[in-house]
Amino acid sequence: MRQESMAGIIAALSSYTSVIVPTPLMPSARSQRALFTLAWANVALHGLGVAVAWFGMRPGSIAAPLNERMAYIASRPVGWIGGWGIWMICALLLVSFMAVLRGHLSAPDPAADLALALSAAGMGVDLFCDVIQIQALPLAAAAGPGQITPFLLLERLAFTGGTTVANGLYTISVLLMTVGLRRSTPATRFAGGATGVSGAVMVLSGLVVSPALLLASTGPTIGFFSLWTVLVARDLRQDGR
Repeated sequence: MRQESMAGIIAALSSYTSVIVPTPLMPSARSQRALFTLAWANVALHGLGVAVAWFGMRPGSIAAPLNERMAYIASRPVGWIGGWGIWMICALLLVSFMAVLRGHLSAPDPAADLALALSAAGMGVDLFCDVIQIQALPLAAAAGPGQITPFLLLERLAFTGGTTVANGLYTISVLLMTVGLRRSTPATRFAGGATGVSGAVMVLSGLVVSPALLLASTGPTIGFFSLWTVLVARDLRQDGR
């Protein structure tokens, strides 16, 4: 009799918690709003980052002649410092979106778990390289043409680390998360796959140090990723309905 009473209490508690605690398959309205907000925040900040990169960071990029970019970075212009600050926020928003998205998926899901872990690892590399761009590289550039080697070493470390390692991890995480979204629409899967293709070209640009490949791949990678975030949020909201 006592065991039957305990079983009844446990059953009642289980029923109660299933109502007040949303499962990954039935996310709360608040969680869905958070996903949509993060999706559009990624779109806005990544778009702003591309604009600032073109107008405020390009003179200090590897596309510019060495002496000119050293002089530009040594002056610590607002466009350079602020631009890398924006990309740091973008890294945080990307991982935040992945974390909230993972909470919408059924558990266990190894692909989605690995995607979240890789995006977090990419953020760590990205933030480290951005700090080099903001703090260490201007100091090395200020040393003048007589100290080119330290500048080139730091520049190559930050460039390849951010473009190849960090963005490579981000690209793989998007592809894995797209695999985990088994009920996504063809448009969402296309956006995720296109992010992977253009992201791979971006990774290659960091390995071979090619400004042309970087310029050709950055826009499509950011654009397809931004589209993917919005489509994913839309798909999950429709599933919730």
